[in-house]
Amino acid sequence: MAPPEVIPGLLPTTGQLLIAGETDVGKSLVALEIASALLSHAPLWGALTVSPGARKALYVLGEHHTSILQGLWAKTGLPAPPKSLWVVGPHEFPDHHLVTRGIPQVLVSAQLREWAQGCQLVIYDPLASFCRGENIENDNAQMRLLLDTMTGIANDAGAACIVLTHAGKPRRGEDGQPAPREEYRVRGASAIEDAASAVFYMEKGVDGFYRLQRRKYKGTQEPKTYTLIRDPATLRHTLVTNLHDAKRLDFLQRYAYLRTLMTPTDALRTAMEATGVPRSTADRWVASPIGRP
Repeated sequence: MAPPEVIPGLLPTTGQLLIAGETDVGKSLVALEIASALLSHAPLWGALTVSPGARKALYVLGEHHTSILQGLWAKTGLPAPPKSLWVVGPHEFPDHHLVTRGIPQVLVSAQLREWAQGCQLVIYDPLASFCRGENIENDNAQMRLLLDTMTGIANDAGAACIVLTHAGKPRRGEDGQPAPREEYRVRGASAIEDAASAVFYMEKGVDGFYRLQRRKYKGTQEPKTYTLIRDPATLRHTLVTNLHDAKRLDFLQRYAYLRTLMTPTDALRTAMEATGVPRSTADRWVASPIGRP
């Protein structure tokens, strides 16, 4: 029997959750929200139950300075006990390549294994920054080795594993226009998705909502999409369960944020223009708190 999931339908206890998306779509935000939910034992996005008992999480950055992620964490105001989230980046961990030209780097792996001890979650951001070599991202054998090594470090410590990765460029259709990939959207080797336990694609829709679309989950789950709305002030997400309520929440969050930048009248007008909400509806929503008709 498979062990209980850390977050049913999203984060498995063993293996890894792979989140793929374009730069700046919000993959790191989602990873921080998952970490916060586990460490604070609060529902993820206000709706998803998490497995209790997490005391420590490790976030390993392969590209950016730790101060960038710390600034993002501070802006979101996500809850977590003191010293429960440990962040390391290239400045603290300069030799962070787990695979170099097809060869596992034992000392790098040993250092991460030491840091992962006592953690219930390990996050790697992004995948490609932990390997080094010519055209290695497109090498199935090397990328499979890299993903297995990262996952083994986390799982051997008793931790769940999240790996963030970039999406590949859209293919070109017969008309020469970009055509979205229906599968294998991860940049680089197809073995990355084939080897992963759970794969979700993250993207921003034309309606302004953010979506985590399940590509695979243990190979047997039905397709699932998590639709999220992002607060422009805190950058935190809320799970959308009702489209009408989501539209109202989106409008009110925008309005509240804009009021910190301009007069209430200008904020109302700007929020209406951004969301397409008519004046009569906007006035009613502003007068009625969320949860009231």
